[in-house]
Amino acid sequence: MKLDLDALSAAAQRDADELGAYERVTLGDPGGLTQYGVAIETLMPGARSSNRHWHSDQDEFLWMIEGRAVVVEEAGEYDITPGEAVCWPAGAPNGHVVINRSDAPCRFLIIGTRTDRDICRYPDLKRTLYSDGPIWRLVDDVTGAVLEHGTR
Repeated sequence: MKLDLDALSAAAQRDADELGAYERVTLGDPGGLTQYGVAIETLMPGARSSNRHWHSDQDEFLWMIEGRAVVVEEAGEYDITPGEAVCWPAGAPNGHVVINRSDAPCRFLIIGTRTDRDICRYPDLKRTLYSDGPIWRLVDDVTGAVLEHGTR
């Protein structure tokens, strides 16, 4: 199935929140993919992809298309530029985030496994997101308190 990228781009999720301004064009769902998610994300200057995190059961892959960004991981940080790729294997406790510290937008392809169950750790926030099918809960790692919960 060929995707109409122009139509998908026109319907892209655009937002500015505590992570900064971004655009997300979802490709996997419109293509009928169920085993993994695929998207093209654009981070505006100063924005970051997420809070630093890692997954127990989901692989992640990033391929830089345009611009430049900084990847922050457990061992430090490094630049990524067009044509470079980064992998984050499931279960590896390597909290990561992509930050656009440049003066221009950066754009990358992001692919991730979809699993019914996952534990996503946010080491800087000292929080953990537990997902079990449609049910999820966000827990404070220090107190054990459930901060948020719901269904997808």
